Amino acid sequence: MHPGYQLACAMWAMAALSLTLVVLRLYTRTRIVKFVGAEDYMYVCTSIFFLLFTCFIQVSVRYGLGQNFWQLSIDDTSYAIFWTYVANSFAITGNAMAKLSMGLFLLRVVQVRWHKIALWTAVTITVATSIALTIMLWNQTTPIKASWDPLRTPGVWNIQIQPLSVGLGVWSSICDFFFAIFPWLFIQSLPMSQRDKIMLAGGMSLGVIAGACGITRTVVLSRLNVYNYTLNFVPYFAWAGAEIAVAMVCIGIPTLRPLYLKTRGLSSAYSNHGRSNDNSELPQFTMYDRKALSPRTPVRDSSFSHTRFDSNVSRPPAAYTKTRSDSVDDIISEYHNQHAGVIWVKNEVRIQEDIADWPLRS
Repeated sequence: MHPGYQLACAMWAMAALSLTLVVLRLYTRTRIVKFVGAEDYMYVCTSIFFLLFTCFIQVSVRYGLGQNFWQLSIDDTSYAIFWTYVANSFAITGNAMAKLSMGLFLLRVVQVRWHKIALWTAVTITVATSIALTIMLWNQTTPIKASWDPLRTPGVWNIQIQPLSVGLGVWSSICDFFFAIFPWLFIQSLPMSQRDKIMLAGGMSLGVIAGACGITRTVVLSRLNVYNYTLNFVPYFAWAGAEIAVAMVCIGIPTLRPLYLKTRGLSSAYSNHGRSNDNSELPQFTMYDRKALSPRTPVRDSSFSHTRFDSNVSRPPAAYTKTRSDSVDDIISEYHNQHAGVIWVKNEVRIQEDIADWPLRS
């Protein structure tokens, strides 16, 4: 099997994996969490672009990608290069969309101003440079056709695209490591168990693998000999596809935690989202004055972490209360429903009914 077929098989395998993750993520977000955000749509678009990248790589292999350039017919060399240009366009933009999806997801969680600025800066630079490089890819020569049909179409080379691609590869790898490390800066502030914090941040930190793929792709690209394009560029496309696929795995796995909990019968934390779309009213309770407390004791409402002081209400025994903090998906969903400038952290208080001395009755 020559390198072209090996490349196509690897890309189809990674495309199948990415599409599987898309289906699982959409099911989790629509059926369990019941919240779909912009990052989810961007994730779907990334998978579509990766699928198109794979399709056009397959077409290019049909015309000779993976074979010696000088042993192909003139028509085949032209078509092979042209379809790699099409595929590379989707690879460049798809890589940027994967980082945009991760950035949008993190922007829903972070609250510190400089965190938001850092995320927006990384995402904006990545998207802008990717679009610019895609435009340059198709405008390297005059006339344009000379770049993919050099044996029959004389032209003038206006842009040396290879150094620019290396520069974008370096920046892309930096972003991968940035997104992998960044969650550890704020994960401790989320109202989750320590185990869940480690699982969430650890899943996002798998982005270091995408960064390693990006570094390898950049090194391979910097050493390529363009005079045997159809054979020498196979490793570049393999690592470009691997970087996108690994990024999709890193982005997709943390969002599948509710599905994992559901398979273990622990989905109650997420099932409350579908009960009502109106979360603007807090549950009402009637308070009975049995004994006054001094000093005033903070009492938490049983639905949201809205603290108030009531000197006429006795505090429930600690042994008969149980508080559960929602996960990051609950927080995001509540934030979406409230459309407010703050995030309400939802808490559940369970009261044992056989305690007659605690005067809290609904």
